[in-house]
Order: sequence, then C-alpha cells, then structure tokens
Amino acid sequence: MKYEIKEVRATKKKVEIEVSAEDFNNYYSQTLKKISADAEIPGFRKGKAPEDMVESRVTKEGVLSEAAEIAIRESWAKFLAESKEEAISQPQVEIIKIAKDNPLIFTAEFEILPEIKLPKLDSAKVEKKEVEVTDQEVEDAIKWIQQSRAKYSEKISEAKDGDLVEFTFSCLDIENDPEKKDRIVLGKGHYIDRLEDTLRGMKREEVREFETQHPQEKKEKKIKISVKVDSVKKVEIPEVNDELVKGLGFNTVEELKKDIREGIKKDKEIAEIQRVREESIKKLIEKTEIDVPETLIKREQDFMLNNIKERCSSELKISFEEYLKQVKKTEEEITKELEKIAKEKVKGFLVLHQIVKDEKIKVTEEEISQKIEEMLNQYPNKEEIKKTMDEVQVRLYIEDELKREKAFNLLGC
Repeated sequence: MKYEIKEVRATKKKVEIEVSAEDFNNYYSQTLKKISADAEIPGFRKGKAPEDMVESRVTKEGVLSEAAEIAIRESWAKFLAESKEEAISQPQVEIIKIAKDNPLIFTAEFEILPEIKLPKLDSAKVEKKEVEVTDQEVEDAIKWIQQSRAKYSEKISEAKDGDLVEFTFSCLDIENDPEKKDRIVLGKGHYIDRLEDTLRGMKREEVREFETQHPQEKKEKKIKISVKVDSVKKVEIPEVNDELVKGLGFNTVEELKKDIREGIKKDKEIAEIQRVREESIKKLIEKTEIDVPETLIKREQDFMLNNIKERCSSELKISFEEYLKQVKKTEEEITKELEKIAKEKVKGFLVLHQIVKDEKIKVTEEEISQKIEEMLNQYPNKEEIKKTMDEVQVRLYIEDELKREKAFNLLGC
C-alpha cells in the first residue's frame, strides 16, 4: 500500500491511497468466495457452484464495489496505524480508479487535531486560595439534616408558615400547559412570585388562581397560574442531640459538627482546584491561536443539547418541546447559542492535549490498573461491574484522565 498526504488546511488533510493490483485482486477473490457461499444456482447445492460460474451470473460492478468497500476499510485502518495521524472524523472517501487486475486508488479527506504553539506553562499559573468553613455553613448543614429527619403529619386545617405543602399547578395563559407537581415548606421562598402568598390559608383539595410576573417578559407582563393543594402536612423538626447523631453513626454532636466541617472543607477545596484549573486553561487559550475543528465543536454542541433534553425530562419533568415554548426559542436557536460555549470547551481540551503531547506525558499500565481498582472499590458490587464493563474502553478513558491530571500538575494545579 502506498499513500501521499496533502494538507487541505490546518485541521484537515487529504490522503491518496493506492492498493496494489495484487492486493486488490485478493480482495476481489475474497468477495467472490463470500458471494459464492450464498449463491443458489440450478444443478448445484447452495454454495457449491464454481466461482467462475457465479462470477458470470453476478454483476462485475457489484463484486468490485463490495471488494473496494472492504479494501478501503482495511487500508484506512492500516494508514492510521502507519502514519500516526490523529483523525477525529470519519473519512470522506472518493474512488479515483477501480478495475480488476489494477490498483485501487482512492482519496480520503479527514479532520485532525491542530498543532498548537503554547506559551510557557508558568505564564498560566493561578494562585490557589485557602478555603475556610464558617460556623454558619456548619449550622446550615445541621438544619438540612434536621429537615431530612423531620416527621410529617397530615393536616385538615389551613396551611401556614412551616407547613409542608404539596401542590399541582399550571399556567392558564399557555394552551394545554401540562400540570406540574411541586412541594415547599411555606416561608422558605419559591421561584414563582406570589405563590407562597396564595398557598397560605389554603386547605387540601382547594384551588385558587393568581397572577405573577412572566419569567421571560418585561415587568408589566403578567401570567395567570392555577394552583391546587394536594396535601398540607405539619413538620416536626427533631432536636439536635446525642440521640439523633447516634442514628447517623456519630457519638456526640461535636463529632458530627467536626465531620460536617471537614466535608464542607473538602468540597470547597475540590471547587477551588476546579476554579484554578479553569483559570489556568483560560490564560493559555487567551495567549494561543487555535484553529478549532468543526467536527469537535459539533460533537460538543450535540452533547450539551442532549444534556438539556435529559434535564427537561429528569429534573424539570417537562418535554423538550414544552421547554422550547417556555423559553420562546427554537432548537436551532438553542444550538446556535451553545456554539460559543462548545468552542471554548473544545479549546480547553485541545490545550490540554497539546500539553500532554509537548511534555511527552505517559501513563503506565500499573497506574491505569490502580485507578480502575480505586474506582471499583467505591461500589459494593465491584465484581459484578468488572464482569459487565468494557475493560478496553475503561482503560482508554482512565488513561486520558490520568494524562490530563499530570498536565494540570505541570500547571501547578
């Protein structure tokens, strides 16, 4: 196999590949054998007719086309292995010459990762801040624990502050607006203005209507909401004492507070590392010219759009179509808005990839195995997960993650 590579632009190349006549004849013969194995010709058992007879009864162009498909697929894989080209798209193939007893010649156009000239890595250093945990943050966490251990009892009387109210609501100004369910503790606030004022004093099965500010329009624009109370429950918050914390696996309240403080600190430290990393990458991006491949932008756009669709279903409990109505945008407009964000994310990936390449960052098999074991140890059924996971794909993913970690370490974060 011979090939010649030409640069179309910084992120796109075109290769002309020639498969020798001898090799292409082999592909032709393999294809003919495959067709012969399934051929049913009068006077012969299925698959037992001579190949020359089968060849005379099928179109030569059909055999050539199928043989070329196999030859192109295998030659493309061989080309990537030999050339070490980092193709990030499927090749756009054009056959230049195809005939039996002749070389197969075709071109393949493909996108690649761009070569990036990075500034000195120490120019992207970002100072990491010390994190602090306030007493108020610890108290807020304890209040959340109290709330999660609260007891609820049904009420037949009117709802008042401190009660848990479960309700169904819909917008009367939106045609066929589906009913949505929600629950709040009165007095804690809600994203729909005037909802709490309306719920106060309501009883189970009672229905009221109220006007509120339209979320996307000017202040004078109002919409009408219908709300029905499904239940009103009295909330009994438990006292924070040693008896309560023992049910959480602690001996004393002070022990619980210490654990909470350490947990909050750890979360803040992780968030701070993430901030420093984002700022470092942003600095490198600002100092670097990057020709971003359209393929990667489109891939990231699609990923982000799918995330929005999944959130509509799992969190907002509405269809994507209903979401589009509420934000008054089309899917095309949303996709367009995501383009800039996607482009910046891809730039960050390309910068990290270039650091790994420039610094010749390597990861050993032992490091990968150790990381996988750490990951599996987080699950009680790790042996079952081991049996079902795609180990090849997992190892590739972990390898990339470890390389990125080492790249961030070089940036001091």
